[in-house]
Amino acid sequence: MTNYNNRSPELDVIDFDSIRPAFVATGGLMLSQVVEVTGVGSSTIQNWIKRGWIPSPVDKKYGERQVARILIVDMLRKSMQLENIIHLMECVNGDVEDQSDDIIKDADLYNYIYRIVKRIEPVESFTFQELDGMISEEISDYSGPRADYTGVVSDSQKRLHDALRIMILTYISSELRKRAEAELELM
Repeated sequence: MTNYNNRSPELDVIDFDSIRPAFVATGGLMLSQVVEVTGVGSSTIQNWIKRGWIPSPVDKKYGERQVARILIVDMLRKSMQLENIIHLMECVNGDVEDQSDDIIKDADLYNYIYRIVKRIEPVESFTFQELDGMISEEISDYSGPRADYTGVVSDSQKRLHDALRIMILTYISSELRKRAEAELELM
C-alpha cells in the first residue's frame, strides 16, 4: 500500500498537497487509506459521518473534502470539544452536505491552517498580533464566494480570518499541552 502519511516530523499536521495526487489517480480514497492518511480510526470516521460532521463518501470513496475535514476535526479535537469544532466549521461552511453555503473548500481551509502552523514553529515564539498578520498574509489571495444577486459580498473574509485564528490557537494549545505533559513525565 502506498504511504500517504506525510506528516511533518516537528508538526502534528500533514502536507495536504503531498496527498492530492492520490485523489486524482484513484478518484478518491477508500476508508482504509483515509485511516492511513489521517491516523483517525475507521469507527471514529464512520461515527463522525453518522453524526453529520463529515460529508458522506461517494460510492465508498472519500474525496479531498472529506479527508480535509477529518484532518481539521482531528487536529482541533485535541484541545476543543467536538461540538465546538462542529459549530466553528458550520460558521465557516454551513451545512456539511451542502457545498453551496461554503465560503471556502475544506481542502483550502486545511492548507491555510497547515501553512500558518508551519510559520509559527516554535509555538511559544509568536504574539497574537503576529498571528493575525500571518493569517492576513496567508488569506490575502482569498476572494471569497462571489457576490450574491444584489452585488453584496458577505463578510466571508472576516469569518475566515476569525475561524483560522481560533483554529490556530486551538492547535497551539494542543501543542503546548503535549509539551507540558512531556515535561511532567521528566519530573
